Amino acid sequence: MAVKKETPVLLKRDYWDLDGVRLRAGEVVHLTVDEAKALLKEGKAERADPLPGE
Repeated sequence: MAVKKETPVLLKRDYWDLDGVRLRAGEVVHLTVDEAKALLKEGKAERADPLPGE
């Protein structure tokens, strides 16, 4: 099984991950790219990755 790439996001709202674990708003968490894209599209998170060169 291939390891899915993850990316950091800042949660704007509480979110329950795929395992049912509650992640609280205001936390920076690492989610799969697919999960992160869905939350970004819904306005529930924002990108928290470093700017180029950091």
